Amino acid sequence: MQTNQVPAGIAALFEDFEKKLNGFEGRHLYGITECIGDKLIYRACALENFDGEAGQLNLPYYEIPKGNYLYTVFKNWRENLPKMPSTFCELMEHPDAKKGSICLEDYTNADEMLLMVQHK
Repeated sequence: MQTNQVPAGIAALFEDFEKKLNGFEGRHLYGITECIGDKLIYRACALENFDGEAGQLNLPYYEIPKGNYLYTVFKNWRENLPKMPSTFCELMEHPDAKKGSICLEDYTNADEMLLMVQHK
């Protein structure tokens, strides 16, 4: 599922996504921000529990680009959400970051996530 209301629409997107999946329990979640033209698009994503689950739930399928990523561990993410954009900016400014990379949030557990950008 996705929104172009970044960042204002992200919380509502995850609420709708959680309802569609009947909860996030046991799910590996991701958030992906991508610049398409002059708009930011945010996608809420989860690993499928079985092949074809996205189609069965009438959800769009998105495949995270393969490759190497630069990352940082982002702890206490709920309290630190205001710091997320500047943390992604720091990653994007790294000399090995791919220009125009997606910004990937990998929710590793309830308290931390990996913030990732593509490596050249």
